[in-house]
Amino acid sequence: MKMGFAVGMGRNEKIYELGSHAQVAEESGFNHMTVGDVQNCTRDLYVKMAMAAINTRRIKIGSGVTLPVTRHPAITATAHATVDELAGGRVFIGFGTGGPSLSYLGLKTPTLKRLREEIEFFRSYMSGADTEIDGVTMHSEWVRNTVPIYISAEGPRSLALAGEIADGVYIMGGPPELVKWKIDHVYRGAEKAGRDPTKLDICSRTYIYPTDSKEDALRELSGHIPRAMVNILETHSEDPVISELTNRLEEQHPGLLDDFRHYSANWDKYDHEKIDTESSKNVTQEMVDQLHLVGHVDDICEGIYQLGKAGVTTIATATYTIIDKKGLMREVGDKIMPHFRN
Repeated sequence: MKMGFAVGMGRNEKIYELGSHAQVAEESGFNHMTVGDVQNCTRDLYVKMAMAAINTRRIKIGSGVTLPVTRHPAITATAHATVDELAGGRVFIGFGTGGPSLSYLGLKTPTLKRLREEIEFFRSYMSGADTEIDGVTMHSEWVRNTVPIYISAEGPRSLALAGEIADGVYIMGGPPELVKWKIDHVYRGAEKAGRDPTKLDICSRTYIYPTDSKEDALRELSGHIPRAMVNILETHSEDPVISELTNRLEEQHPGLLDDFRHYSANWDKYDHEKIDTESSKNVTQEMVDQLHLVGHVDDICEGIYQLGKAGVTTIATATYTIIDKKGLMREVGDKIMPHFRN
């Protein structure tokens, strides 16, 4: 099975460290990398992207992810185009409607309608055409190249929208049944729009952590436990796939979902993607095992294979909470990637 590999970084690094981290990602064989855009807790998105661009030659570089409400769409488009020019055509836009930035800045969640409007604006504006947004028509004097657009999505409507208009989609990892449920919604959106869903890059944000002892990984991986899984299980409990998955998890892992609920209820936004926090103390090994690929190489490869069968085309690990970030990227490149090159 052939699988692409991506890596997210830029959560805790100092800005002058970004260049060498991007170099290691490229040297290790990652296809693309993303850097976060979370106001109040990360360095500036576009400075990080520029640092990655000038220190690499091949790896694709994207925002992971930016939001409609934090900047005017013309600013977002122009900034990405500027870094794309610097990188020689290797940039993509990662776009979504959620994330800690909203609560940090006191902003309301943008609608999917607004997400669609801005993506349509990007495609037209970046081609150089006169483009209207919010009743104002404008054009760029110099931008003439569109870039790929990825949507971060979890719910049925946003997943379908990604299938309809995006070049790729980022979903959170989890049990293969849940991942497939998400991908099915992406496919339906693509097919409804007359698109070939197999042409989309479907990325699962799932840490890869090779180790002989899972307990050794708990400290670092407990700092990144997305709360989306239990939210989906509860919000869509009447869906037969979700109901069956919920029953299986409760039967095979008694108390697991209650642990996720307890974690979610006590999560602090200032603990976002950091280790040794109060929130991380509520994370169990079973929770980590459901969301991330951790353990022996053979077990990790089997997990990737199952996600590939579900429709994932890119495994997107991250370094946000990892202590030896470069070491982990090299280990993934040396031990995991060779199994998925054909």
